[in-house]
Amino acid sequence: MALTVGGFAPPGPGTLRGKGGTRGRRDNGVSPPPPAPPLPRPARSLAAPRRAGRKLRPAALEWRDARLPILGRLWATAWLPSVLLAACLVALMYLVQTSGIATTGYDIQRLQTERDDWQLRNEQLELELAKRQSLTWIESEATGRLGMVRAEPTALTYVKVSR
Repeated sequence: MALTVGGFAPPGPGTLRGKGGTRGRRDNGVSPPPPAPPLPRPARSLAAPRRAGRKLRPAALEWRDARLPILGRLWATAWLPSVLLAACLVALMYLVQTSGIATTGYDIQRLQTERDDWQLRNEQLELELAKRQSLTWIESEATGRLGMVRAEPTALTYVKVSR
């Protein structure tokens, strides 16, 4: 339904009439832009023959690409895979570092346990050495294992040394 000065009126056949003239319902009064002229076809260079499968690009784009270094072109064309690759490399380096630290920690623990075992063994050997150097042990070994007897206290022998 359309609103008029006199009230509601039934919808029209598809065109609106008024001061602006006759125009379609979907027209907003703005004219469409004029059609663009066709672009001229780039001329082929005699120095660089066209390769099969390679599309010619405007000279401005080729000049811009020629100025960019390889990494710059990679960043301009494939920044998302580059960022993902860099993130994966950082994560890999982090994992390598943490696993190396954990392995080093386990090695330190194992070596400390081994050092404690050697210190205990060293103390046991020092105790056995002190025991074997004591006079009571020497006397018990001489009488028990070797069958020696203790000398009589009255039998003293003096030895003369000639000079």
